[in-house]
Amino acid sequence: MRFLGRFALKTAINAGALAAASRLIPGFEITGQSFPILGGLNIPPLAQSPVIGGLVLALLNIFLRPILKFVSFPLIIITFGLFSIVINFIILYLADVFLAELTIEGFFAFFAGSLLIGIVNAII
Repeated sequence: MRFLGRFALKTAINAGALAAASRLIPGFEITGQSFPILGGLNIPPLAQSPVIGGLVLALLNIFLRPILKFVSFPLIIITFGLFSIVINFIILYLADVFLAELTIEGFFAFFAGSLLIGIVNAII
């Protein structure tokens, strides 16, 4: 039960980080789309895309991030942790590939978005 609570919290916080990034960073956009699976939860269609995006980011962070950290552990040590930004970049790129609603254009948008989402994920 504790896992599901933490997963729901990570999903909600990632959804908030995606929504904040779409408002603050030019080139980082989330289009509002209605998902039938979220129709019964009374979530407005404009907020459904960040919720699905937060779900995808939470899943990537839970399952893929530990593998990437294990594989790149020597690089993380050599760069004093700065290689974690590259890991955040990879996870955000995969979220962009998986989600049709998420559009990230340009290196600055990827970099700023990965920093913002990485900082939010480091806090939780």
